[in-house]
Amino acid sequence: MKRRAFLGLFLLPLARGQGPTPALTQGPYYLRDVPQREDLREGLPGVPLRLLLRVRDRACRPLQGARVDLWHTDALGRYSGVNAPGTFCRGWQATDERGEVAFLTLFPGWYPSRTPHLHLRVEAGGRVFATQLFFPEEVQREVYALPPYRERGMPRVNNRQDGLFRADLLLRLEREGEGYRGAFVLTLPG
Repeated sequence: MKRRAFLGLFLLPLARGQGPTPALTQGPYYLRDVPQREDLREGLPGVPLRLLLRVRDRACRPLQGARVDLWHTDALGRYSGVNAPGTFCRGWQATDERGEVAFLTLFPGWYPSRTPHLHLRVEAGGRVFATQLFFPEEVQREVYALPPYRERGMPRVNNRQDGLFRADLLLRLEREGEGYRGAFVLTLPG
């Protein structure tokens, strides 16, 4: 499926009547010096996750040239550069003229105090915006039944138990081959 058609499936319904995306803590594990790239997997095992993001201002105009950082744990719940060497599952891209970026990564693992999530940071016009995206629990059950995730089992903290979880930051996911694809519109405040 072509990228524009794929984006239309997810982004158009999300764009109607949406206010600014809720900001959430950047968290302690952001690293600025990571590669500019689309594929964050570095050959690691795990379920592929294709993520398409559209960044826009509060007036719904696309933001071209914004830096979008994405980072998360590997399948075993480790952050690169923190409790494992390297830069796996980390990278950034600049938005195109439509305000879009695409990443190919892995469905993240979990660690004891949090539900599975992705971190996003956007720099645009001298301003910084950070948030997190979450996963439907039915998808988590499917993914964590597969290797290498099944070695650790289901997360200890579900979405409702996570103090940062917000239902409006839940990714809508579709199957894509052996993995999933999702899209999200980031509407920056002010």
